[in-house]
Amino acid sequence: MFWPSRFGTYCTVLGLSAASIYGAFRFFTLWQGLLRSRIEDRERRRRQELELALLRRSLSERDEEVEAKKAAVLSHAEEIDGLRKRVVDLERDLDGARQQNRTLVDRTKNLGVRSGQLEGELHRANTEHLQVIELLGVRTAELKGAQAFLTKADQLSGADVIKLVEELNAEIMQTAATMAEELVIEQKKVEVEENEQESDEMTEAYTRTEEIVGPRMAELLKSSEHHEDPILIQIALQASMSAYTHWIVSSWCFESPEDEHMLSEIYARVREAEEQAVSGRWRQLTRTHLQRMLAQEPDLTSDMADAFARIVVTAGLKENTATVHERIMNKFGENISTVMKLAQRLNKKIGEGITSCDLEALYIAPDVSYNDTVMEDAIGTTPGKKAGSASETVLCTTDLGLVRAEKVTGTSGDWHESVLLRPKVVLHSGLVGTNGSAE
Repeated sequence: MFWPSRFGTYCTVLGLSAASIYGAFRFFTLWQGLLRSRIEDRERRRRQELELALLRRSLSERDEEVEAKKAAVLSHAEEIDGLRKRVVDLERDLDGARQQNRTLVDRTKNLGVRSGQLEGELHRANTEHLQVIELLGVRTAELKGAQAFLTKADQLSGADVIKLVEELNAEIMQTAATMAEELVIEQKKVEVEENEQESDEMTEAYTRTEEIVGPRMAELLKSSEHHEDPILIQIALQASMSAYTHWIVSSWCFESPEDEHMLSEIYARVREAEEQAVSGRWRQLTRTHLQRMLAQEPDLTSDMADAFARIVVTAGLKENTATVHERIMNKFGENISTVMKLAQRLNKKIGEGITSCDLEALYIAPDVSYNDTVMEDAIGTTPGKKAGSASETVLCTTDLGLVRAEKVTGTSGDWHESVLLRPKVVLHSGLVGTNGSAE
């Protein structure tokens, strides 16, 4: 009895334990299911909340987009209203422009007609203007030509020209003195065989010297001693420069003697036939244009140096003419060039700057009778001999003078002449005692 009851108890306990275990297992299973359900619910709610948030944000964006589109629509509507007003204004302006255009077309037609009339008038006016210009040119040329020959205004006075001549004379004297001192000539041999013949070069130099300073001066240079006092050489050099610069001052164009003679003859006839103002202006224009036509400047310095070389060779310098010419050009070329330029300046001033009268450089040729009213003794006469006596003749001219000549109005070939500056001349009597060999 006891065993079955214990067994039953055991069975009961076992059953209860099994029931408890099953119940616990079932509870655990239910609990896990509940937890999973809660987790799933929570996850579902979270997803729903996310979806809701996304939907809200999307809705907000859509609302903003809708608002932006509404604003754009309003803006477009306002713009459309503005454009409509602008179209109305433009249509009104277009109507006004069309009306103005019609008015302008009418005016253009009228102006075209008026323009044609004005063009015709302008053409006639231009034709008349050209005719007036041509006539004015003719009258201007005629007046210019008349004024050119009627003007009497001189560019410088007689006193100005005298000063220029004195400057030229001073430069000539200084150059001659310097050269005479530098070109030393040795004492000549006293004993010379009678049958000794001169060289061809010496003969040529002497002949040329006679042409330059005259035969008496050439003979004095040849026969006198110059080693102690070169005064004769200085005088001869001055005389040669005076003669050469006289030609330069009086020259028309520094060309050949034939051309110079022809121009001088033409001018002489113009002076006789025309009044002083006309002949003076003719001389002025002729000198100006002739000298402008020169192809090149004349080599006046070299020609003058050649004359100097022949003079000093005649005086006894023992060198050939070419060598002496080269020495003179190298050592005194600038001095000689200065003299030539002063002479050319005087040529221009006298020939082109004076028209109211004729001013001419005054040069006295060798062997002309001495006259103290128009000449001046450069050295002084011999004591006891009256200056200007008929027996005295000019040996050479050392300083140029100046003479003024003006045609008497209304006459043919009548002139009023006056010496403004007397040329200085050397007389043979003035050399007595200056150089012992000159007697």
